[in-house]
Amino acid sequence: MRDYDDEPIQRPKWLGWLIIIGMVVVVLGLLNLGVRLYIGTPADQSTAQRMQEMVQQRPELAQGQAYMDGSDCMRCHGIDRKFVGPSFLQVADKYRGQNDATAYIARKIREGSVGVWGNTIMPRHPQVTQEQAEGMADWILAIPPKTGE
Repeated sequence: MRDYDDEPIQRPKWLGWLIIIGMVVVVLGLLNLGVRLYIGTPADQSTAQRMQEMVQQRPELAQGQAYMDGSDCMRCHGIDRKFVGPSFLQVADKYRGQNDATAYIARKIREGSVGVWGNTIMPRHPQVTQEQAEGMADWILAIPPKTGE
């Protein structure tokens, strides 16, 4: 009787090459995504430049920007790109004309919400003070509308 455990199973060579090519494609895709998220697209860069100009023109928004930079908001929202939740530009455009927009957005930051932008849940952020939430809301509402880029 022969012991078959000692002989490796012979697989076709093309299968190995297929696995290697597949892995290379996945790595290149991840690198592309990483570069796009790290560097951003030209639209993202122009928006970031507009935001810097906005803060220079209105220094009172610098504190709101500092609150945004120190928070986890950018994990789910982009300035002008939708990620998990709406972009800040979409939020600003939706509430820009309302009298109570700052208070409304500040409340949504602190208490969270669901159903306003679809079924996506906005978690509550009770660690954010009312003053911080209002600074963040002012910063969001100050985002200039998108021009014909």
